[in-house]
Amino acid sequence: MLRGVLRYPPPILQYLILPIEGLAVPTFFVISAFLFFSKLRKQSNQLQSIAHYEKRLLVLYGFWTIVWMPIILMQRTEYRQGSVFHGICLIVKDFFLKDTFDASWFFVALLIGVPIIYGLGKVFKEWGVWIVPFGVTQIIYHPSDMPVCIQNGITWFTENINPNLGLSFLAGLLWISIGYILSNNKVVDTIKRIPNKIAWLSVLAFFLLEGYIPYVGQILVVIMLFISAYTWNLPSNDILYKRLRVYSIIFYCVHDSFKKIPKYLFSSMHNGPLLYVITLIVCWLSSEFIIRMKDVRGFQWLRYAY
Repeated sequence: MLRGVLRYPPPILQYLILPIEGLAVPTFFVISAFLFFSKLRKQSNQLQSIAHYEKRLLVLYGFWTIVWMPIILMQRTEYRQGSVFHGICLIVKDFFLKDTFDASWFFVALLIGVPIIYGLGKVFKEWGVWIVPFGVTQIIYHPSDMPVCIQNGITWFTENINPNLGLSFLAGLLWISIGYILSNNKVVDTIKRIPNKIAWLSVLAFFLLEGYIPYVGQILVVIMLFISAYTWNLPSNDILYKRLRVYSIIFYCVHDSFKKIPKYLFSSMHNGPLLYVITLIVCWLSSEFIIRMKDVRGFQWLRYAY
């Protein structure tokens, strides 16, 4: 019975957590896109800024891919089948088009999605940038309703690129486009005039109505959640926020791959509160180690971890 408590949260918590958990991925993409495109709009050489952004993501993604390569090779048996050259080709393909370590599809989605949305912004102008991504989203979640030619394209994509459309770079396009629109100066000015309490009440209202407004309900929740965070008057503490930024990056890159290690070493270890606490402690210790050691001679390479 104790094992069950340590493995699974109570049903009422699962009921409450799962809908909130579903907001995490969209919110991540919206905020990431907003922050990037807000800076990009102020740059005179936007293509150079995009190239710099892509380079930074590639370095960060590449660093953690190397760190977690033993876990990756343990999980991905296809990399170890056939010749070494064949395995390297598969790794390179997945690195740029799918993922490598667990949860790293976010990197791929941003690497591919940000330039695509930037290009769509030039073609469709400011307010039409969401049209193509919204259509792609419908294809992802309603593939059987699509024409045969599109279904054939989906089949090819799932067989050659990523078997899970919902965890592919295609799934990030709509949310990145929303972040792009929200970064518009006129939209930002409008957001600033929205009282924070009204924004939070809107989040709650749309969250409760989400089930009655398929998919569009989630979009409204995520937008209002972003507005609530943006208009939240937090105390000034640059040092704390910079540290939390580093924590967020390292925690993200460490958590999902690390938790495979206890599972591998201890057959009785499963997802649950116990593994969650262990993973949280390891993520914090890893973050502190990297932050404190990055300027020490011989450890400067740790700065690429975030």
